[in-house]
Amino acid sequence: MDGISASLTGLQAAGQSIALAANNIANLNSSGYRAQSLAQATLPQGGVAGTSVQRSQAPLAPGGSNVDLGTEAVSLDTGSIAFLANLKALEVQDKTLGTALDLKA
Repeated sequence: MDGISASLTGLQAAGQSIALAANNIANLNSSGYRAQSLAQATLPQGGVAGTSVQRSQAPLAPGGSNVDLGTEAVSLDTGSIAFLANLKALEVQDKTLGTALDLKA
C-alpha cells in the first residue's frame, strides 16, 4: 500500500472514532446506553482499519448510561489529532508527488 492509501485509512479510522465519541456524548442521558469505542488494527499492507465497535462493560448509572464525559473528551481530542496528522501526511505526499511530476515533465 502506498503512503496516500495508508493516510486515507487513517483518516477513515479517525473519523469513525470521532463519530463514536460524539454518539456517546449524544446518548449521555439515555437510560441503559453503554458507551462504545472503536477497536483498530494495523493492516498488513500498511494503514489502519476500524475492526469492530465495542460496548463498555462499566456499570450503568441508575437510570442512565455509563458514558464518562472525561473519557469522551479525550477520545475526541485523540481522534482529532489523528485526523489532522493523517491529513498532513496526505498533503505532504500530494505535494511530493506533484513536485516529482513537475520534475519529470
